[in-house]
Amino acid sequence: TCKVNFPDPNKLHYFQLTVTPDEGYYQGGKFQFETEVPDAYNMVPPKVKCLTKIWHPNITETGEICL
Repeated sequence: TCKVNFPDPNKLHYFQLTVTPDEGYYQGGKFQFETEVPDAYNMVPPKVKCLTKIWHPNITETGEICL
């Protein structure tokens, strides 16, 4: 289950995503992510950061995501 939140409705390129898995290893967890899509998107990838402290091989201790 996912929920999207736009803190500033005038900045659609910046949003927060809350993921609540219904099954699997992370079932019952609540994970928050911050996403910023740059103006040069397509040539420059979005920046995504995990705001919830979690151990995952693709997420650093400070929340940066390696995609």
